Amino acid sequence: MSTLPALFTLILATLRAAIAPAAARNRARTALLVLVWTRLSRMALRFERLYARWRAGTIRAPRPAAPRTRAPHPNLPTRPAWLIAECREAAAIASQLQHLLATPDAAEFLAACPHATRLLRPLATMLGLTFPTDPARPAPQPAPHPPAPPQLPPTPSPPRPVRRLFSPFPRII
Repeated sequence: MSTLPALFTLILATLRAAIAPAAARNRARTALLVLVWTRLSRMALRFERLYARWRAGTIRAPRPAAPRTRAPHPNLPTRPAWLIAECREAAAIASQLQHLLATPDAAEFLAACPHATRLLRPLATMLGLTFPTDPARPAPQPAPHPPAPPQLPPTPSPPRPVRRLFSPFPRII
């Protein structure tokens, strides 16, 4: 067995172990963290199966992307690195995952298998990782800067008041 799925599964198991105390500390967020726990478990299994199918050469070509009609998951936050804000211990695990995704084996797998990119993108968002872009999906173009406002001529400064010295008494010559 290759080390890539084994390391990925180990990293996700460590992440699940870090989430458990955070769920116990914050009872208001327990339901959310249990949802993440189960999603991470399924993600590890799907990654192992996908990697095995890729090694065997039995992966079908990806279908064209259909327009998204609904949100990814209605109960999960969508801001980057939200899981690290909930569980500080996830930051160290995120760096391990970032390092694993930067290895040549992972880069080769992600380039050859767009299914893996779709599988890992929500995890990358949860942990705030920089994730390689999909080769089939063009990189997002930055928004054009609005044109600079026209330069107006400087406004003339108001005239300075003239100081007049006067005496309330009439001058006697």
